[in-house]
Amino acid sequence: KGIIGMLDVILADFERTDKTVTQEEGDAAEAFVSFKTENEADTEAKEGAVTTKEGEVATIQDELVTLTDDLQTAEKSHAGALSELEKLHTMCVAGEETYEERVAKRTKEVEALK
Repeated sequence: KGIIGMLDVILADFERTDKTVTQEEGDAAEAFVSFKTENEADTEAKEGAVTTKEGEVATIQDELVTLTDDLQTAEKSHAGALSELEKLHTMCVAGEETYEERVAKRTKEVEALK
């Protein structure tokens, strides 16, 4: 049995190792393909989400510009209304006589008629 027996054992070990390594390589290749497919799908989904979010950001920025313009217009209108109110206030309220002034004026007119 000597050398031929040892060579048979070595050959059997080699064949078993070859079979094991081949099986492990196949499993690793399948795992890689599965991982790659999942990763590509995930990447595609996330890139789509990024595109969607960028579109939302652009829309919100446009709305912000519009709202800022509306705010400026409203502030100008408000300032104009306050200015007009001040003009009307001076014409209507500030020039009005007090009660005492009216009583004195009326008394003076009554005295002038006597």
